[in-house]
Amino acid sequence: MIKLNKKGRITFSVVLGLFAVIIAFNLALLFVPTDYLKTLESHPFSTVYYDSQGELLQVTSLPDGGRREKLDGADIPRLAKKVFIKAEDKRFYLHNGVDYAALVSALIQNARGRQIVRGGSTISMQLVKMQDDDKSLTVSRKLHDIFYAQVIESKHTKRRIFEAYINSLYFGHGATGLASAARTYFGRTVNTLSAQELCCLAVIPRNPTFYDPVKNAENCAQRACELYNKTFHKKMSAQEFEGFLPRQLFSYPYEAPHYIRYLEQQADGMDTQDAETHTVTLSINLELEHYAKQILNDALLQAQGSRISNAALLLIENKTGKPLAWVGSAEFFDEEHSGQIDGVLVNNQPGSSMKPFLYALALETKDENGQPLFTPGTILADIPQEFGEEKLYIPSNFNNRYNGPVRLRIALASSLNVPAVWVLNTLGVDNYLNKLYELGFDSLQRIGKNADLGLALGAGEVPLVELVPAFAVFVRDGIAFDGSQVYEPDTARLICSILSDKGARALGFGYSQTFETSYPAIFKTGTSNQYQNIIALGATKDYTIGVWMGNFDGQTVIGKTGSSLPAWSAKKMLDYLYGEKGPAGEKLKQMEFPEPENWTKQKICSLSGLPAGPDCPATVYEYCLKGTEHETGVCTWHKKTNGEIETLYPPEYQQWARTTKPDVQINYNTAPLSIQTPKNNSVFYYSQLHKEKQAVSVEVFGGAKDTLRIFYDDVFYDEVSRPFTFQLPVERGEHTCRVVCGDESCEINFLVK
Repeated sequence: MIKLNKKGRITFSVVLGLFAVIIAFNLALLFVPTDYLKTLESHPFSTVYYDSQGELLQVTSLPDGGRREKLDGADIPRLAKKVFIKAEDKRFYLHNGVDYAALVSALIQNARGRQIVRGGSTISMQLVKMQDDDKSLTVSRKLHDIFYAQVIESKHTKRRIFEAYINSLYFGHGATGLASAARTYFGRTVNTLSAQELCCLAVIPRNPTFYDPVKNAENCAQRACELYNKTFHKKMSAQEFEGFLPRQLFSYPYEAPHYIRYLEQQADGMDTQDAETHTVTLSINLELEHYAKQILNDALLQAQGSRISNAALLLIENKTGKPLAWVGSAEFFDEEHSGQIDGVLVNNQPGSSMKPFLYALALETKDENGQPLFTPGTILADIPQEFGEEKLYIPSNFNNRYNGPVRLRIALASSLNVPAVWVLNTLGVDNYLNKLYELGFDSLQRIGKNADLGLALGAGEVPLVELVPAFAVFVRDGIAFDGSQVYEPDTARLICSILSDKGARALGFGYSQTFETSYPAIFKTGTSNQYQNIIALGATKDYTIGVWMGNFDGQTVIGKTGSSLPAWSAKKMLDYLYGEKGPAGEKLKQMEFPEPENWTKQKICSLSGLPAGPDCPATVYEYCLKGTEHETGVCTWHKKTNGEIETLYPPEYQQWARTTKPDVQINYNTAPLSIQTPKNNSVFYYSQLHKEKQAVSVEVFGGAKDTLRIFYDDVFYDEVSRPFTFQLPVERGEHTCRVVCGDESCEINFLVK
């Protein structure tokens, strides 16, 4: 045991007391409430967006217009640490926030120069300065920095301190932090910079204007060269060093602006996000984004003279539902045409592009025996029809023609309006709306019901962002992107069969080449009822696309009412995805739409939809449910008389035949007696204007006899022969009309206001 004399004991006590004071001081620092580092770290960072291939899309601006990219401590290159520590605080890892040797050296230099040459501040002291408004060069200010620098060091690791420092330095031109500086001046990330380039950046924060490498290259090169030579023990001249300086600032890209803005408005909308580094990798493919924009602008050039000023496109991948291209308008910065409005998100009337969802529901609807109420071969009447009571709804086709009996396949593929409204009237608006909600049409929740039967023709307003994923359901075997089975697989396959059938489209669109592809694809177009919007949808097994064209200010389109330009755009995009000649061999085989498992094809009459008989002049093969092939008798619409085939239409086509095809023969006696128009409980309005010409037109179908007795308000009114059409007087009040044909009778009520 060592014994100390009195002097030694005093010295030991002093040293021990000094250590105790130092320990107590450092412990006290932990309880100082101010935390400069956390305050600095809470400042906002820019978000860096990349496409799926790693291409830079955007670095978002901060509220002040600058950029501050996050550089995580673990990602700071060793070379960068070496340069910046050498430039600002060479004993950074040896002190506790204050480099007293540097302070003394700075004091001597300042005294010799009789001015402030250097401050001797450490990195931690500089962090304190960054947060305080007081920038004065006084002793009290320096003591303040010294104290709080030690507070910072007592609470945080050197790694975290250096990270906060390197992310908070201002480099000029709106760039805060080394990551933003590297991109602003060199257009690259920090880990790609050379030692010379890092030295260039390291001197800028001392005076961002004076050492600006673009505007004041000589000043920057001189100081950066000194740092480089001192750090790496080189002897490069300032003139040589200028060759490493940037000649111009980086031009920040502003890609996918509508989609990125949409994501920033969503709480959890990021595809792949690193919260620590504020980087986001999107599913967007920049190459496809650029090509999509080019296609839309080409289409707008073709649309000159048609009063179409804008367009939008959404392309998604069918495996994930994520967008590959999202173009909200033809040009984001086109103020004249409201380019910053996102056409992918705007609610527009989609017109006939909604019909596949209605017909898919029809194919799944069963009768009382559990059998399909509709099949692709079901005959629908494309004839003048009235729907509703007080508010009559009288749809017409886009070409104002009626085609008589048409198969469901043709009605959908050729986009006929009247059959679609009849189908919706049969299924019920509420049933259809519920199916649309399942498909993700949330936009219809509030006002969809107001469209009523107009929903069959796309009167409800929906955005592309809902329409495109919903359309993808058909090529995904009826499965939505949330995993729910919205339609049965066979239903989806039947719709794919119909929408890819060139022959079935011919009635409505002719044998157009617009949809001709070298790969299996389905298409559907639509036009709003006032021609403000024209839309086209397309899908393969891999991709689904939607294109909108029109005007954000609601102006109607001039010229063609169809959707040929959006359809051209959609097909052009799909062609690009599959290459100039399209896929071949095994890939093409894999792209084919599968056959429905529970349906088989049988030979039917192309006019009646019934199993073909020996006298049917035209037949086709159509899907019918397995096991029902022979449940329906052969076609009764055709019969051979004296060697010639006669065609007899059912009685419901008598009005259509009378006005459209007067040579058509009607088989009047094959249906029960019914009053076709007006509907029961219809409401009419009396007018003093041309009152002598007003009348209620009545049309009666069916009946076993060829004469009809009419009773108006229970009083005999008239007797007519076939076809049973007549008129009743318009008189205010409630009225009844009863008709009698042999042993059959029927009656309706109507009101004249």
